[in-house]
Amino acid sequence: MNAIDESHALDLLRSGQPLQDMHVDTLDLHSLATDDQTEVHVSIIARDSRIDALDSSALVFHRPVIFERCHLGPTFCWGTYFLAGAEFIECTFDGPVSFECGGHNEPPAAFVLNACTFTHFVNFFDCWYTGPVHIRGCRFAAGSNLLGNVGQPFVTSFEIPPVIEDNTGTLSVDGG
Repeated sequence: MNAIDESHALDLLRSGQPLQDMHVDTLDLHSLATDDQTEVHVSIIARDSRIDALDSSALVFHRPVIFERCHLGPTFCWGTYFLAGAEFIECTFDGPVSFECGGHNEPPAAFVLNACTFTHFVNFFDCWYTGPVHIRGCRFAAGSNLLGNVGQPFVTSFEIPPVIEDNTGTLSVDGG
C-alpha cells in the first residue's frame, strides 16, 4: 500500500482516477467542491485503501461515491447528499460513522452498505433516502439508529422500502 498525502489523493480524484491501494491519513473532500463550496461533480472511488479520517459533511455529490474493501477511521457524512448513490462494499470502519441528516439519493441510484464492519455507533439520525437502500451482511458492533426513533420527526425515512437483511447488531437504537 502506497502512503500518499491528502493533496495527492485529492488530485487523483479530481482527475477522475480512483484511489487504489493507497493510505491517506486524512481525506477532506471539501476542496473538490465547485465555487458554491457544496457541489461535487467528480466520482469518488477508493479500492483496497486505508483512510484514517474521512470528511464529506454538507457536500452534494452528483456522481457516484464508491468505497470497496477500504479501511476507514472516523467517517463524517453529516448532511451529505449522495444524489448519484453511494456504495460501501466490504469496508471496515474503526471509528464513529455519521450519515445523519443525509442520504437523498435519487432513483435509481442506491445507497448500499454490503458486508461492512462498523466498530462504533453508526448514526442515521434524520436521514431521508428517496432512492433504493440496500444494507446487507453488515456487522454493527456498537449499534445504529437506522431503524430507531420510530414515531419521531427525525426517524430515518425511506421513499422506497429498504432491503435490510443478514446484519448483526442492534439497528433500532433511539436517539442520535
